[in-house]
Amino acid sequence: MKPNQLTLVSLDIKPDSITMPLNDTLTESLWDTVKNNSLNIILREPSLLELASRKDPGVIAYCDNLLRAEDQESWFTALKALETLDTYDSAQRLLVLCGTSSTGDRKIVLNVLARVLSSSQREGFRRLIRSIVGPGELDVTNWTTTALRVLEVVCAEKGIQVVDTAGLPLSNLEQYLQTSIFSGSK
Repeated sequence: MKPNQLTLVSLDIKPDSITMPLNDTLTESLWDTVKNNSLNIILREPSLLELASRKDPGVIAYCDNLLRAEDQESWFTALKALETLDTYDSAQRLLVLCGTSSTGDRKIVLNVLARVLSSSQREGFRRLIRSIVGPGELDVTNWTTTALRVLEVVCAEKGIQVVDTAGLPLSNLEQYLQTSIFSGSK
C-alpha cells in the first residue's frame, strides 16, 4: 500500500443464526422485557431490536438512556437499536453521538451511521468523516451508497487515493459499487 492510499474492504457478514422469533409478540410485552432491569442487557437486546424493527417511537428515548449507562454492552446495544430503527431521527442521533464521542468511539459510531445514512445527513457526515479518514484500510461493509460517495469526495479533497483490496484505484466508485459486494440502499 502506498502512503497516501485508502483501501476499502468489505466483509461477507452472515447474520446471527440464533435469533428469537419475536415478531408475534405484543409490543407491550416487548417493552416489559426491555424495561426489566433485573435482566442483563444482552437478554433484553432482542426485544429492543424487535421494537426498533417495528419503528416504535419510544426506542430513541430508551437508547438515550442506554448511551448514558456505564457499561459497554448497553452502549453497543443502543447503537444496534438505532441502526435497526433506521429512521431520520435515529441517524440524527448517531450524527450527534459521533460528534461528541471520543476518537475511538467516534469511529465505531461513524461506521454504524454510514450503514443508515441518507442524503439529508450527507453534510454532517462529510464533516465527521473528514476528521477521521486517512490513509490505511477502512471496512465499508454495508455502507449506503450515499456514505460511500461522501467518502469518495472527502478522499479526493484530501488527496487520498481510494483503492480496492488488490490495490487497484477506484476512480469511479459508482461503477465499482455495482460490481462489488459493497451494499447500500440509500
